[in-house]
This record gives sequence, structure tokens and C-alpha cells, in this order.
Amino acid sequence: MYYLGKQEKLKKQIEHFESQQNQSIPDQLQSQHQTKVTFLSATESQKLITKTGPYFQNMNQPNLMARDCKSLDELYQKYLTAFDDITPLEKQTIQNFILALLDELKSRNQQYYNYVKYWINRIEISKAKPWLESGMPHTLENVIIMDANWFQNPRKSTFIHEITHVHQRITPFEFEELYPKLGYLEYQCNLIKGLESTLQLNRNNPDGLSSNWLWSLPPSATTSKPGVPVWWWIGALFHSATPGSVNDASNIALKLERDPDGKFYYLKQQPQALEQLEAFIKFFGNNPNNYHPNEMSARYSEWLLEDNLGISGVNKRQDKRQHEGYNIYKQHFTNIINTYYQK
Repeated sequence: MYYLGKQEKLKKQIEHFESQQNQSIPDQLQSQHQTKVTFLSATESQKLITKTGPYFQNMNQPNLMARDCKSLDELYQKYLTAFDDITPLEKQTIQNFILALLDELKSRNQQYYNYVKYWINRIEISKAKPWLESGMPHTLENVIIMDANWFQNPRKSTFIHEITHVHQRITPFEFEELYPKLGYLEYQCNLIKGLESTLQLNRNNPDGLSSNWLWSLPPSATTSKPGVPVWWWIGALFHSATPGSVNDASNIALKLERDPDGKFYYLKQQPQALEQLEAFIKFFGNNPNNYHPNEMSARYSEWLLEDNLGISGVNKRQDKRQHEGYNIYKQHFTNIINTYYQK
């Protein structure tokens, strides 16, 4: 009797497995992960392009020139043509990629899996023409806009990075306590005397629109020294007022002074390449595109994904565990996931 019961159980397991194998990929995503992947056509993606939106309203003349446009109207007409349709084969590739990712995460960390699944169900995916933002993936509203190559060879790190930018936009309060822990101070930077012309050269980033951030090494950092903190304004600055492309920029740190009333000012000291700012690099790690707290935390989301997939950072450019910034991020984000994404 026991043997027959065991055989019957095995038979049902085989039938269940075969039933899953016969399902389409979208059906497997739905039945196994309660997840639907939403793709936008080129026409549907045009809804993202609005002159009155914060991204367009943040454009000044250097930013227009970097995008080969002379006016906001010209940029608007150009960006209406910035998207391509996603082919059926590309959709299948991405659905398979997401199914495999969720399968692996579910087997490793249920709560982190819940988090990733939650946001996949709230994003939409669009395909950019190669020239859009010089081929850099980015987001607008809840849409992640990917480069054409990603649809052929999807990258996990890029996917979670862009998901994080949507997360930042939709529920910013989940990052509000993190940024001060990382040394960031939100400050009205257009009031900083001496910084006016510099701000005009700051590259407009749809995933980090605000330039109103300053950074200083947190007092809690092990490398922090007693005394008055040193504050820096950090941005991606065009090399001139007439940039030839979005990539015609460098990550720069500007040292600020502070008067007795607590107001910041800039004395036009020589700008410092961010990659040479030792305190910053030791604390955060030498991440590309790390000039904004949104970009820094999105980069750290890649590292957190690696941790949850069992991928060691030691074999990459650096050991992420040695950087206090990442350890602070990981602790904060683990608490967020355990608090808000248990189901």
C-alpha cells in the first residue's frame, strides 16, 4: 500500500512537470511566479515624451546640443521617433531570461525574490534606437528603456539597475534614510555662490534629475577624521558649453567652503576627477557613473543581486565587501525588503 501511494505521488509530480513544460513562457511566468512581463511598442513608448515632463523641463542649451538639437521643440520631435518595436523573438528571449532569473532567486532567497518579482510586475519595457541617450539604458516613469543589444543578450546587472531607478521614482521614501547614511546632503545648490556656471554644464540624467546633492565622508566611516567635514558637489560635467554628445562629459568633484551661517560657496578651486577623490573611492568603490546618489544606489543594487545569486565580487574589479558604502546600503536595503516585500 505504501509503495502504491509513493508511485501515485511520483506520477502526479511527473504529470505536473510535463504540464509546466507544455506551457508557454508567459504562462509559466504567471503560474510559477504570478508575473507578467509588459512590453511597449514604438508607438506606445511615445507616451513617455512630453515637453512638460521634468526630464524635458530640465534641458538647457548645453544639454540640447549634446543631443544634437537647438530647441526643445526639435528635441521633442526627434524623441518621438526614438523607439523601435520589440520583435516576437526578442520578447521570447526576455521572457525566458526573466523566468530563469526568478527561478534561481526563488531557490536562493525568498524575500529578495519577492522584491524583484514585485517590481517586474510594475515596470514596462521599451526598446530604444541606438542614438537615444547615446545608447545608455535609462527609465522614464515606470518604463525601462533598453538598448537593442539587451534584447539579444539580456544583462542581469542592467535589468536590476534600471528596476532600481523605477523603484527610486515611485517610492522615494524607501531611499530617504539611506542617502544621509551614505554621506549625502540635499541642498539648494543654485544658491551656492560661485557654482552658477558649473551647474549649467551638468548633464541631464533622467534617472537623477536633481543636482541638489552634496557629499561628505560620513562621521561613522572608519576613515573619517575629527574636525570640520569637507563637502563636495559632484556631477557629470560637459567638457564645454557646446558638447558633441551626451558622452562628452566627465565625473567631477568640486570642493566647497562653508561660512559661519552654514551656507556653502565655491572658490573656483581646480575641479578634481571623481575617480581621484580618494575618500570617495575608498568608501564607495570605483564605480562607473557614480556621480549621483540614485546612480550609486542603482549600482549597489547590481552588487546585491550578485550576492543573492552567489556571484563573488572578488573575481570582478574589486571586493565589494571592503567598501563601507556598500555594507551600509546592503543593511538598509535588506531591512527594506524584509519590512515591505515579505509577500
